[in-house]
Amino acid sequence: MPAIKTQNDERQFPYWRRNIKVIPLSNLLASLGFGLSWPFVPLMMRGLGVESNLETWIGNTALMFYIVSFIMKPIWGGIADHYGRKVMILRATLGMGACMLLAAFAPTPLGFAFLLCCVGIFNGSTAAGMALMVANTPPVRLGRALAAAQTGSLVGQTTGPAAGAMLATVIVQQHLMYLISGAMMLMAGALVAAFVGEVKQLAAGPWRMQWIGPLRELLRVPRLGPLYFLGFLFAVMWSGNVTILSLYVLRLLAAQGAGAGAGAEAFWIGAVALTLGISGLIAMPLWGRVLDRYDPARVLAFATAAAAITHVPLLFLQTPLQLVLARAAFGLSAAAMQPSIIRLLKKHSPAGMDARAISYGASFQFIAMGLAPFCAGLIGPVLGLRAYFALTIVLTTAGLALWLHSGRPVRAATRRS
Repeated sequence: MPAIKTQNDERQFPYWRRNIKVIPLSNLLASLGFGLSWPFVPLMMRGLGVESNLETWIGNTALMFYIVSFIMKPIWGGIADHYGRKVMILRATLGMGACMLLAAFAPTPLGFAFLLCCVGIFNGSTAAGMALMVANTPPVRLGRALAAAQTGSLVGQTTGPAAGAMLATVIVQQHLMYLISGAMMLMAGALVAAFVGEVKQLAAGPWRMQWIGPLRELLRVPRLGPLYFLGFLFAVMWSGNVTILSLYVLRLLAAQGAGAGAGAEAFWIGAVALTLGISGLIAMPLWGRVLDRYDPARVLAFATAAAAITHVPLLFLQTPLQLVLARAAFGLSAAAMQPSIIRLLKKHSPAGMDARAISYGASFQFIAMGLAPFCAGLIGPVLGLRAYFALTIVLTTAGLALWLHSGRPVRAATRRS
């Protein structure tokens, strides 16, 4: 019987072995290219003539980037459901790459900000790759496949800023960074075009441009709302808190009264960010195997509880080293949240809407990345950053309770049947 099942899987999903090798590499190149240049947006703006209100320029540009990404992701997801997933990976990698190349030649700060917003229009290569793997991988291999795709993105996100910092020491003209970024994204698209295969699973009927209607249909499914909320919280804790934790490091060093210099500040800020990336890289393949063997709903509950618990030390710790250890514990345990959410979105989404379900999840995560520093900026000056972390813990606990509660009617119906 296992041999027959394997043969059936190979016939139904003929490209999965090749995809599981190519898509993580494509995700790595795309995220590395993005991470290479994004931290240097302030330098590019300053080089284009912005001498005052630089923070306002950067804040408005970043907010518009995430808003555009938030709006566009479900639209692209609907197109994917009707025309295929591979074309959406090409749209993301080639579109982002082309806009990054054009951004290198922007003549004014406004033109540069506009081109970055165009990058946001095409943003979402990782989510597009996930959607293709969900539809073209045998279910018994899906956990490891999603973990591999996520690992590729994590490697790029972790090493991108570090590689950019090294390049910045030898590249005088900042626009060259955007040329390199664009070229890497185009390479990611070329790999997909040449080697990724797809058995299309298309939704019935013609595609119509909708945003609210499909979301309402998805939210009628009892478990999708809690999944979107947990995805939002994961993005807040994993990506949205990066700049907030950098500020927290500065507060901890100042509280020690040791007169830490710029070198010490940079070291500990980098250590906190790098620790999360490395712990995620270690944990992701292990969680992928767990997801192939155990119920992803239970894995998600465990990872969400661990995310809340590992944030509790942020309310009490006193040194940057303690913060590094807390982030390591968070990365090792909470890394299972994202692949679990993707797998459960596939499981619970209506037929023909899995790509849209995943795209809406990515949209909520994009907006979370923008809202996290905004909320911390409101709470921090009044109550302190520890109050912001306390709010994060409360919301994560509420999300876990909502997820567990949403599963009760499903289990009851199963017992009655």
